[in-house]
Amino acid sequence: MGPAVNPAPGQKWTFADYAALAVLVAAAIILFFPGLSLRSLWGSEGRWAVIAREMMLSGNYFLPTINGIVYFDKPLLSYWAIIPFSLISGVTEASARIPGVLAGIGTVALVFAIGRRLFGLASGFYAGLILLTTAMFGFWSRTASAEVLNVLAIWSMLWILQGRGTERPFHRYLLFYLIAAVSSFCKGPLAPAVAVTAVVAVSCVEMARDIGQHVFGRTRRKATEHFDWILSAKGILAAACGLALFTLLLFLPVIMTGSWEAVELMWRENVVRFLEPFDHVEPFYIYFKHTPVFLIPWTLLAAGAVIHMKRWGGGAERRWVATVTIAVFVFFTISGSRRSYYILPLVPAFALIIGRSLAGFLDRETEKDAPFMKAALVITAFIPFIAGVALIAGYFGFEAYRHLSEIIAGPVIVMAGAGAFFFIFKRMYVPGSALVVLLFFGLLLWTFTAGTSIGERDRGLRPFARQVASRIEGAPHGNVAMYGVGNSSFIFYLDRKAPVRALCELREVCSLADGAGRYLITEEAFVRAIEKECGLKRFDRAISESREDRKKRRNDLVLLVSPKGP
Repeated sequence: MGPAVNPAPGQKWTFADYAALAVLVAAAIILFFPGLSLRSLWGSEGRWAVIAREMMLSGNYFLPTINGIVYFDKPLLSYWAIIPFSLISGVTEASARIPGVLAGIGTVALVFAIGRRLFGLASGFYAGLILLTTAMFGFWSRTASAEVLNVLAIWSMLWILQGRGTERPFHRYLLFYLIAAVSSFCKGPLAPAVAVTAVVAVSCVEMARDIGQHVFGRTRRKATEHFDWILSAKGILAAACGLALFTLLLFLPVIMTGSWEAVELMWRENVVRFLEPFDHVEPFYIYFKHTPVFLIPWTLLAAGAVIHMKRWGGGAERRWVATVTIAVFVFFTISGSRRSYYILPLVPAFALIIGRSLAGFLDRETEKDAPFMKAALVITAFIPFIAGVALIAGYFGFEAYRHLSEIIAGPVIVMAGAGAFFFIFKRMYVPGSALVVLLFFGLLLWTFTAGTSIGERDRGLRPFARQVASRIEGAPHGNVAMYGVGNSSFIFYLDRKAPVRALCELREVCSLADGAGRYLITEEAFVRAIEKECGLKRFDRAISESREDRKKRRNDLVLLVSPKGP
């Protein structure tokens, strides 16, 4: 399935190391880049795209706006990251998503580097493959948001400080704190908070172990060694540099705009929300439910790999991975504000565990007798077969979602899946595992391209916005208004050079209908109230996002036109 276990982890890089890294990066590029514009913007993606576009139109890069209204929801760097990729063709779905793609590729490379340093070439390579083919990681890497940028920052900081403090030069401490400062302005200080929590946990575990093995009088020296990243002179100096950069980035928007909203946002979203959550409140056990979903299709193998950890033998490497994994999980669990994708930084930790367990199971005689790993591999190998059958069934059973690729890819995946299952069932684990990885890679590539095209058939926002833009083109600014529309993706696709007037009260809506050629964009949920307040004949329905073959949904948009209008 890959290179043999490196008997000396952490040695100077060889040609085999660089070759393995090149394979992973090439595979990530092939998987993450195709079809970035096929899927229309969804959810919060619209905010990133609209804010970046309005920054470029206005020339004000310190005041994020949506439809001309100031909107501080996230720090500025995640919006700025889009702009370099939008200089030629403007902001598009692809340019808005490219920062996430690059962060995903970078995280795959980092996981390989960490796994190689800890356990050797094979473990790092397998860990990279596992992360690359984890569905939710790929999905979020192709999403316009700060999530995977945050993951990249966390694991960059962990990679920099992995190893004993006495061996680290000053530039590693400096890089650690500079990344902490910069990443605080992608999704708030979450990345440095998570990374520092994990580093503190590792330092405490190692210090406690050393103290247990030596006389208690050496406690102070051991603390200095294990907390060298903050207690030593070079650690304090590096932290001061990071703090200076953080302060500059924090107050730069205040200096440029005169508004304290950016500072207030940092406090509200990252301190208040953690200690006294005001939204996204879910039970403390929710990540026990979300984590298995975020590890699909490797969920069962992850469980087997965790059990297999007892066969690794002792050592600082196992303690490091276990401590980091637990620390990241506990950090997000302690926070009262919880959402499924917050746990995304945990996925690389499990990739490292799976990579190491898989390398030992495949290549080390002392670890081959592992019933949980065998069972997990057998069941996991059956998943592509089921997916291939589903593709064939989808082609023949659901005409609305029929695509030629289903009848081509389906049989190929079924046959290859049956072969993978046969290999692993017959204990030919290396070819079987390699085939499973290739099948998951192919399934994800199909999902991100042909599968996305199929899914877009049921989404009407992008064509609706383009129809509306064509209909209101040339209309005076005062003749076009919105009421109750909070969909930033619609604002993006409407692509008006000037903000669309937003009405706040129904009496303003009724006044709009007094003249000819007046247009109102609203949601289906508000149509009845508008008709009741303004009268049934004040507006006619011109264009609707809801298709004729489906029931109108409350949040679907509709364009209303005054009867005297065109």
